[in-house]
Amino acid sequence: MSKKTIQYLAFSLASFVSYGQKMFSTTDVKDLVALEYEIYPGISDVQFNNKAVNIDFTSILDQSAIGFGVNYTNRSLDFDDYETYYNFSGFEELHHLEVFATYKKALINNWNLDLTFAPYLSSTLNDNITSEDFILSYSVNFIKSWDKEGLKSHIKLGAGYGSLFGKPSFYPLISYSSNVNEKLRYEIGFPLSGAFYKINTQSTIDFTAQPESIYAHNTSALDLYSDNLLYDSKLEFKALKVSLGYKFQFDSNWSSYFNVGYLTASELSLEHNDHTIYDFDSNGSLSLNIGISLNINNK
Repeated sequence: MSKKTIQYLAFSLASFVSYGQKMFSTTDVKDLVALEYEIYPGISDVQFNNKAVNIDFTSILDQSAIGFGVNYTNRSLDFDDYETYYNFSGFEELHHLEVFATYKKALINNWNLDLTFAPYLSSTLNDNITSEDFILSYSVNFIKSWDKEGLKSHIKLGAGYGSLFGKPSFYPLISYSSNVNEKLRYEIGFPLSGAFYKINTQSTIDFTAQPESIYAHNTSALDLYSDNLLYDSKLEFKALKVSLGYKFQFDSNWSSYFNVGYLTASELSLEHNDHTIYDFDSNGSLSLNIGISLNINNK
């Protein structure tokens, strides 16, 4: 598949709208089309601008056992502060195109099995696409749910594989979620923890801590030191994001979301043949995020 074909598909999707699909998501927002814009003003003197579109068709069957969707994220990186000494132009634009499928099955004693299969392309698309541009991510969760005096709780136990923490690896998935009352719910776990409060029928706020990451492949030559061309290099970014979000429900179909956060414990580097060839000075950064979504299966 050529670069032009990928970009055509991406911009076709961009006429729709997203919050971005995360395999460890704890929300119950399904069947949506959404658009998201996010900016990191300064991570190691590098500015990130992220634009994402997500289409999620979870309830394609009456039983809602199978779901599928697609996500495209375009990331623009500004390396202006480094241009005097280094050439990072090969990583100024990153593309992430993901297709995901989910399967849910009821087990016994209120246990459920939740499977997610999400292969994706993560690349600069500067040259021909190779196998190194693709990552096969997946997760398995066992979920126990119960109800006490009308307040729901659940526990999740599972594992996943993907670039959740930068370079692809296996990671555990464990969390406990409980509704304190009709307005307040909290979740404690790994990799996401947070508190969620419903102000009224239209407004909700949340406070969360979760990982942020990027792992992208560059097939073309990287002229880092002018005298040594490097092919098949990788960009890796990982951080912990602590954020406060606000969601407003305009009606039963439309909603918007605003989030302000802080990225800490951030690491940004370039790799070649599993060796770090450039390590940016790590520092924290603010993050600003805004999104709008449309429920395409409102019943």
